[in-house]
This record gives sequence, C-alpha cells and structure tokens, in this order.
Amino acid sequence: MRLSQPLQAVVEHMAGRLQVRPEQILLLLRDTELPPGSTPLGLGLGVADIIDCVVDMAAGEPQGGGEPGAGPGPGELRLTVRGQEKDSQLTLNVPRAEPLHRLMERYQEAMGLGGHQLRFFFDGQRLAGTRTPEQLGMEPDDVIEAWA
Repeated sequence: MRLSQPLQAVVEHMAGRLQVRPEQILLLLRDTELPPGSTPLGLGLGVADIIDCVVDMAAGEPQGGGEPGAGPGPGELRLTVRGQEKDSQLTLNVPRAEPLHRLMERYQEAMGLGGHQLRFFFDGQRLAGTRTPEQLGMEPDDVIEAWA
C-alpha cells in the first residue's frame, strides 16, 4: 500500500477476502478507529504500526440474509475464533452444515496468517476442517481456539 493511498482500499480488500460488506470492516490502531478516507501518511503511520481489522457483525447484513444488524440467518450459527494473541478474535455467522475449513481459512486471512500452520480446537478437541458445526453439536456463541 502506498502512503498516500486511502485506507478505503484496505477496507475493500478485507471485505472481499472475508466476504462481508465494507461497512462491516473497522480498522483500529491502539483501540482507535481509523477513518477509511485517511491515508497512512496523514495518520503518521510507519512500518512498525499494527492496524487491527475487525468485522462488526452488527453493522451489516448477515451472510444468510435477513435484516441489517440481525443475528445469524436460518441455518446459521454465530461462532467466535480466538487466537493466542490479544485482539486476535473474529466472530462470524457460519452455516451449520458447512465444513469448518472455510471458517478456518477466513480466520487465517483476517489475521494475516495465511502462510502459517494453525491448529483449531473446540472443547479441548482438535478440529478437522471437514467437520461441520452441526456434527460437533456447536451452539450459538461457542468459541473455537486457534493455536500456532
């Protein structure tokens, strides 16, 4: 990214990768929301600054349809993936019958860990990406842990 390029480019990129609407993407620097129209140069950002990307599920339409700001759609489940690092958490609405490998991929992309080998656990059991939330008996707001 160029220093003079608006952060909106990052918002749009992340929205596409995470398959959410751009309005659902928040960029945070030390718990302060960054305006999408601002530039890294204008904000005084350097190469060592870390910007967190957060998906605000309440800000847009859930992937299964429904009213904006509504919970999971029919056949969906709201799950949270939490990593070892502070602020490495992502909450998504996922289809109950969809294999978890898709959720795992979305988490790795959102956290910038695409090249890393992560292990995912639910209730102390290592998860296989071929299993579905339905098969595992997952319930709304369950937490999956991600470990490097």
